[in-house]
Amino acid sequence: MRLENAALAIKGAPPPGFDCWPRRHQDKVALDRLAEISPFDLLSPEQLDQMLRGASVLRNTGNTALYEAQGAAEYLHVVMKGNVVLNGPDGVIVDGVNAPGILGAADLFNGRHIFAAEAMTGSLVVKIQRSAMLAALERNGLLANAFLGLVAANTQVLANALMAQRCLTGVQRLAAFLLEQAEQAGADHSFILDIPKKAIAGQLGMTPAHFARSLTRLTEAGVERRNRNTIVINDISALRGLLDGELGVATQDGSAAQHKQLAAYRNFRNVS
Repeated sequence: MRLENAALAIKGAPPPGFDCWPRRHQDKVALDRLAEISPFDLLSPEQLDQMLRGASVLRNTGNTALYEAQGAAEYLHVVMKGNVVLNGPDGVIVDGVNAPGILGAADLFNGRHIFAAEAMTGSLVVKIQRSAMLAALERNGLLANAFLGLVAANTQVLANALMAQRCLTGVQRLAAFLLEQAEQAGADHSFILDIPKKAIAGQLGMTPAHFARSLTRLTEAGVERRNRNTIVINDISALRGLLDGELGVATQDGSAAQHKQLAAYRNFRNVS
């Protein structure tokens, strides 16, 4: 359930070099780069300036709570750098959002947050006043349609993610995620992933304890955790073999369950 993926599907990928940030004047750069993120690129410079009156930038030197579940949605949050983890009312991790991404597009219309949000260390988040955002939607029909499409796309992504989580084990989800990251990076034999483990757990809908157990299970395929932010895949083919074996394991429902797992894995690849 990653909102930034839904946004990219609407307007295309962000321009190259988005992850490169200067050491100075990051607040100004963050506001300037907002114009590069879909669907804000539909706004004219004047409309963007008007929407950003009263906006602020949060530079998080530690894990920072952005808002609580069921709390009033006074701002729209846009993740410009780093990661944000979403938690349900019971504290269980629901999802993770990577930059560039929009938090709580549906919350903007509901006026209340569904989940709690926690920004990870090193992240940078722009806060746009809800009243200013709603006014921008009223003035720009293309922007309003894009946001409605964003909400609809996110609903479908959430449904697919929930299906995958019901049918796939934690080991399967984690192995599939790591292989997907290695594939996107073009790695053939080994791969080093630098993402906070809490952010990965959030994307996979796993608690930190469940994530740790699943990661331990992958050590037999050469996966190791060097520190809390770094995971090393020493043998991609071994990890792929472990996942293939996991998906082929018979369950109490026999072949029907295996079929559901394979279908869920294909869905998982589409939404992760």
